[in-house]
Amino acid sequence: MPDKKLLSIAEISRLLEVPESTLHYWKNRFAQYLPSTGRNRQKRFKPEAVEIFKIIASMLKQGHTAEDVMGELSRKYPVNAAIDQSETVAGAEQHGTAPAQMQPMALEPAVQMAAAMGAEIAKSINEGLQGLMSCMPGGNTLPEDIKDCMNKATQDLTAQGESIEVIKSENNLLKEKLSIMEAELVRLRKDRREMEKYLLDKMKAVTK
Repeated sequence: MPDKKLLSIAEISRLLEVPESTLHYWKNRFAQYLPSTGRNRQKRFKPEAVEIFKIIASMLKQGHTAEDVMGELSRKYPVNAAIDQSETVAGAEQHGTAPAQMQPMALEPAVQMAAAMGAEIAKSINEGLQGLMSCMPGGNTLPEDIKDCMNKATQDLTAQGESIEVIKSENNLLKEKLSIMEAELVRLRKDRREMEKYLLDKMKAVTK
């Protein structure tokens, strides 16, 4: 293989003896670690990308999840900052396998921020109400309608805090389910390859 020659998916498919459809999935799933140039059909890969494809193939064949592969690549290779992130996401969604970490990670900071803001608002309201009550004649004796309003506001804030906790819990559950789905997809691909090999062997035995 000549130095610095850019390779197409078809060429890498022949080199590694891996179906092009599988390589298309991998190039979208692990795009940030595959050195390449161009976009869409004009995308070509640098020679060093072949070794990365080999690592991906080896780990998935051993039963590792895509998340495991991503972690291994992040330790060994720099991120390719020049990739088109929108193309990567679109390609992953087309295969029905949008990266798991993108979904929960996008939600997690927002949930944490909302929880912190809710706590601060509740604290400020309570402090303000206490200051208002201390300045009123009669101290803590307030009309019943005002007390009811205050109690309702406190209950609403508490309910909002509980809702945020539920969202966080559901988010964590979603992450676990996505991880399980990825592992199951790897297992199914492995079973399919073994079944194909078994059928080919049977066909060869019959035609001999």
